[in-house]
Amino acid sequence: MDENTYLTAARQFLPLPTAPFHEHLVAEAVVAHVASRPWLELARDPAGNRLLTYTPARSLRTPRLIATAHLDHPGLGFPRPVGRGAFFFERLGGVDPDMALGHRVRIHTLGRPAGQRPDRGRIRERLIERGVEGFVVETPSGFPLEPGCFATLDLPGLRRRGPLLWGRACDDLAGVVAGLCFLDELHRQRARTRAGLLLTRAEEVGFGGMLEAAHRGWLDPEAVYVNLECSSARAGATVGSGPIVRVGDRATLFDPDLSAGVALVAAELAAADPGFCFQRKLMDGGTCEASALCGAGLHTAALALPLGNYHNKGKTGPAAEFIHLGDAVGLVRLLVHLALEAGGVAEAGRRAAKKIAAAMTAQRQRHRLRLRQTIKPNF
Repeated sequence: MDENTYLTAARQFLPLPTAPFHEHLVAEAVVAHVASRPWLELARDPAGNRLLTYTPARSLRTPRLIATAHLDHPGLGFPRPVGRGAFFFERLGGVDPDMALGHRVRIHTLGRPAGQRPDRGRIRERLIERGVEGFVVETPSGFPLEPGCFATLDLPGLRRRGPLLWGRACDDLAGVVAGLCFLDELHRQRARTRAGLLLTRAEEVGFGGMLEAAHRGWLDPEAVYVNLECSSARAGATVGSGPIVRVGDRATLFDPDLSAGVALVAAELAAADPGFCFQRKLMDGGTCEASALCGAGLHTAALALPLGNYHNKGKTGPAAEFIHLGDAVGLVRLLVHLALEAGGVAEAGRRAAKKIAAAMTAQRQRHRLRLRQTIKPNF
C-alpha cells in the first residue's frame, strides 16, 4: 500500500466530528464505505459497535485476525441552557479543563450531514453540577441548541505538512483509517485469509462500547485481536520511526506469546525491506482497549501509531494532534503481513518462542563447561 491510498481514506474520515456517544457521522461514513465494497460484510451490535468482516471464498481456516479501533475522540456533549446564550456541556473523555478554558468550540447538531456548518462557541468556565463535570459554553448567536448536539475543539480536521498529518481527532480516526485500508489491501491482493475490523464506541470514557460487546458475548473467542491505537509519543516512542508493537499499557501487559509473534513478523519484514521500520514499546501513557480485551479472556496483541499533541494538548494550548504518514503506511503493511502469516499470528508466536528457546539452549551450551571449570575450592 502506498501513501496516496492512506491519504485518500484519511481525507474522508479524519475531518469528521466525533465524541463519545456521538460517533454517528463516522459510523455513517463507515456504512457508505462498506456499501461500495461487496466483499465486506457489516454487522452492528446493540451498543452500536460495528464489525466489518473479510471472508473470501476458499479462505484458509486459520483463526480470524480482527483489528480494533475506536470511533470517538474526547469532546463535549448533552447541552442544557444555563442562561441566555450559555449552555452546560458535559466533559466526555480527556479534554484538559485548564487548557480548554477560553478556547473556541464547534457545535454539531444531530440530523445534519457531516459537512454541516457548525455553530460556534467559547468555553467560559468549568462547572461541576450534580456530580457531572463539564463546561459553560457561550454562543454568540444566542439561539437555543438542539438536544443531543455535541461540541469539539475548534481545530483543523486534517492538514498535511510534509510527512506529518495534523488533525483534530487522529486518536483514533487514524486507526480507523488504517483498519479500513488493511481490509482493502487484503482484497487487492486477493488474500485467502479471514480478517475483520471491529469499530467501537465511547472508548474515551472508559471503553464503553468494547466492554458492552464483550459482556454480550458478541466477540469471537477464537479470533486473534490486534488493537490499533494512537498512543502519546511522550510514553517513549518517536514519531516517524515506524508503527509500534505495543506490548502493554498503563494497566496491563498483553498476551506475551502473541506480542512476541507480532514482533517477530515485524522484524522479518524489516529485514526483507529496508524501507520498513518499527518500534517495540510498552506505551504506558494511558490504557487502551487491548486491556479490556485481555480482561475478557480474548487473545490480544496491539499496535500503535506514535502521536504528537495527545488529546490536543499543545505546548501553549489546544492543538491538532499529528502522526507520521510513513508510520501509518507501515502499520497497514504490518497488519497485512500478520494476516497472511502462515498459521496465523499464534503460529508466529510459537516460532518466536522456539527461537528464544534455541538461543537460550545455545547460550547454555556455550557457558556450561566453563562454569564448571572455573569453580574454585570451597566456592
